[in-house]
Amino acid sequence: MEEALAESDALIDEILAADILLLGVPMYNFSAPAQFKAWIDNIVRVGRTFGFDRQRQGEPYWPLLKDAGKLAVVLSSRGDYGYAAGQRMASMNHVEPGIRSALGYIGIERLHSIAVEYDEFGDARLEESIAAAEEEVSRLVGSLIAGLG
Repeated sequence: MEEALAESDALIDEILAADILLLGVPMYNFSAPAQFKAWIDNIVRVGRTFGFDRQRQGEPYWPLLKDAGKLAVVLSSRGDYGYAAGQRMASMNHVEPGIRSALGYIGIERLHSIAVEYDEFGDARLEESIAAAEEEVSRLVGSLIAGLG
């Protein structure tokens, strides 16, 4: 138990020390891999990243990192395509929504997401998706450097 808590403490300490979290999270069967879920399970922790008090009126839980100014950037890859909001497979995307929920719960509400799609197809659409994602990463980095992120 002490080893498990020590690892959790170390992961949380990394988050506390960072301004930006860069998360590489591929889509596996519509969701994040088990390893990423284990990371979430280690960083969403009472007393460290969220508060809990049964006696608190209204909402007994609150995010401890809400005013920490953290930003999360999710870089993802998907075998299929059309998982963005409003697209054909959006309702089956449990990667970014799941990450947004877990990080939002602890107070990290600023999240940028960039994904490469068509990985299973391996054709020109994949190449176009990679190029578009690289352009989006460049724009995001530029805006972060300029202080607009």
